Amino acid sequence: GYFRDGASCQEPCIIGSMPGNPIAKGDSSKGFADPNDIYPKHIGESDVNRLAVNSTNTPHDSLTLRKELRTTGVPTADFNKTKNATYEDIPASDGDTWDENEITYNAVYPHNKVYESEQGHIFEIDDSVGTERIYQAHRKGTSYEIDPDGNITYINKKDIYSITTGDSRYSIGGVSDITIDGRHKIFINKKGEADNNYDIQIGPNANVNIQVDKGNINLVTVEGNINVNSGGDYNLKVKGNYSSVIEGYKSEIIEGTKTSSTTGAVKHYGSIIDLNPGSQPGH
Repeated sequence: GYFRDGASCQEPCIIGSMPGNPIAKGDSSKGFADPNDIYPKHIGESDVNRLAVNSTNTPHDSLTLRKELRTTGVPTADFNKTKNATYEDIPASDGDTWDENEITYNAVYPHNKVYESEQGHIFEIDDSVGTERIYQAHRKGTSYEIDPDGNITYINKKDIYSITTGDSRYSIGGVSDITIDGRHKIFINKKGEADNNYDIQIGPNANVNIQVDKGNINLVTVEGNINVNSGGDYNLKVKGNYSSVIEGYKSEIIEGTKTSSTTGAVKHYGSIIDLNPGSQPGH
């Protein structure tokens, strides 16, 4: 560097700087010291960022915290084995657990290019052979990391708001697991336009399993019908009472045999009970 004011030496211009090894904290009341009292951050060691050096004796605080807070053992949905009305088994769909990706940081100096701001925001581009990574983090811990295999891990320490004014599409080549500690709501067709349907298609050899551990399943159509078409049998098993209230007509067409077995009393009430009126509904 040089002094712009010559021999007065009061206006230094620093063209470049070299890493140092500070032996004492700076005094912001004097010249040639950080006026914000942030640097140097460490005494008695190189002022090259610890993430670039990767010394086991002086690990970076953020790396230590990441390892301590790594998320493990997140459970997925678990569907228990049960039986249907004909006492055939409905197979279980067992849940499992998953872990946050391993932290693959293993930088080799000088291949990890590190930028760390005054308040602790970090950006790493690590070209260390075998552990190439890209890592960016907010001082509060919200971050993303791309590991040597191209896996990406997002960690968010607060809320996420995603607002799309156009379309949104996702394609997942493998499995997808979602575990939610709180509620989950979906509002489809907010505009009330035609044909904005909520469609779910399940491919061959897979089931739709819904299990409520303690609570109800409530299905309501404010205006419209409920249609159920079964390509095979329709089995309904009720542990308690079975009640139906029909404000219109009830029609049953059975092309095979109808068998009814009751261990208690059988009661029929009606203004007219006609067991053989001469014609069948629907014919």
